[in-house]
Amino acid sequence: MTGIYFSGTGNSKYALEIFLKEFHAQENIFSIEEAAAVSSIKRHKAILFSYPVQFSNIPKIVRDFVTANAGLWKGKKVFVIATMGLFSGDGAGVLARLLKKYGAQAVGGLHVKMPDSIADEKLLKRTPAKNRRLITDAEQKIKKCARAVKAGRPPQEGIGFFCQMAGLFGQRLWFSGVIRQGTVEAYK
Repeated sequence: MTGIYFSGTGNSKYALEIFLKEFHAQENIFSIEEAAAVSSIKRHKAILFSYPVQFSNIPKIVRDFVTANAGLWKGKKVFVIATMGLFSGDGAGVLARLLKKYGAQAVGGLHVKMPDSIADEKLLKRTPAKNRRLITDAEQKIKKCARAVKAGRPPQEGIGFFCQMAGLFGQRLWFSGVIRQGTVEAYK
């Protein structure tokens, strides 16, 4: 198993590290921005992919990485960790569907609420104490997930049809231009 991530704030990398530590996997993890990520994907059949959901969608940099490396995914088994500030609907599912398009099998997904990096959105602001509690809760959820995956019962958060509809109608339809352009500035 190898761990691949994109993390603008460190949340998605942290989630991946917690998972692999609990899973007792001694594998290295790689940012999609490192050349070693591609060679690691080539060498491994099982991949753990962690990324931050943006408006119930895949960040442009993640979509570009998956698409640019379309030939790597065939026959791979991928578990998706989607980190978020509040809600995603199908955060894990949206990446799972893209990977499936290139021949990967999504074996499951996990949604993890983490402290948000958007400082000017009142809905997402939390006190330091609430953020610490959020991280503690996230760690426990990730550890429980790792044990379930190890036992052959990977969670399916964000994977199904109803989750897809929640992500689509909850955010993706309204904010699709933001993700296509790769910047929140497009929203303003």
